[in-house]
Amino acid sequence: MSNNPMTSVGRDAGRGGSIAEFRSRGFSIFEDVLSAQECGRLVEAGHALVEAGHGSFMPIMQPHRKDSLFMATLAHEKLLDIVEKLVGGDPAGLQTEFFFCKPGIPGFAEHQDNFYVRGEPDRFVSAWIALVDISPDMGGLFVYPESHRLNILPVRDTGLEPVGGQDLNAYARAVVMPGDFKGQPESLEVRAGSAVFLHGNLVHGSHRNVSEKFRYALLCTYIRAGSSFNPGNIAKRTEIPLKRPI
Repeated sequence: MSNNPMTSVGRDAGRGGSIAEFRSRGFSIFEDVLSAQECGRLVEAGHALVEAGHGSFMPIMQPHRKDSLFMATLAHEKLLDIVEKLVGGDPAGLQTEFFFCKPGIPGFAEHQDNFYVRGEPDRFVSAWIALVDISPDMGGLFVYPESHRLNILPVRDTGLEPVGGQDLNAYARAVVMPGDFKGQPESLEVRAGSAVFLHGNLVHGSHRNVSEKFRYALLCTYIRAGSSFNPGNIAKRTEIPLKRPI
C-alpha cells in the first residue's frame, strides 16, 4: 500500500528458494515453478471468469471452484513438493485467489494471513505466484523478514475508504507492529512463474500499482492435511484433498 522507500530485494534474491531461508526469514522465492505458457493460460482463464466481465477487476475468490485450470495449479506437483517440506506432512489445499491489480489500484496494508485463517503456524503456508514479471511499482509485495516469529498481532482501522477494483478488506485494517521489532520492510521483485512462499504469521502487504500494467498473480494457500483452520464467512474455506502422482 505504501510507496515509501524500502530495502529492495531484486530478482536474484532467493534464486531457487530454500527451506532454510523460509525457516529463518519467513519467506522464500522459488523460481520457475510455472512455465510461461502456464502463466499465460491462467491470465486468460482469469479474464474468462464471469466476475471479470463487468470490468471492475476485483480479486476473484476461490477460482478453483469455477475453472479446473486453477484447481490443477493448486495441485501442481512443483508447488506440492515445496509445500510438503514447509508444512511437514501431506499438503491439502485451502484457498485460491486470482488478482488482476489494474493500474492505479492501492495494495494491501500490512497484514498476517493467519489473522484470518487461524491455522497452526507451522502447518499453514501461502504461495503467491507471479504470472507476469512483477516489480514494486506494479503493486509488488513487501515483507517484514523474521516477523513470522511473532504471534498474531493486533490491528488498527485505517479509516481509508474502499476503492473499486480492490478487495474491500485490502487496506481497511493494518497490523500494529510491536515497538521492539527492529526489522525493516523489504520490497520484492518477482519473475513470472516464480512463487513467493509466505509463512502464515509473516507480516506483509503490497504496493499501489503506479505502473500502466496489470499485476497478475495467483494466491494458493495450503495446510498440512487434517490441521485446523477458520473457514471464514467470505472465503468459506474447506480442506481440499490433493492427489499426488504415484
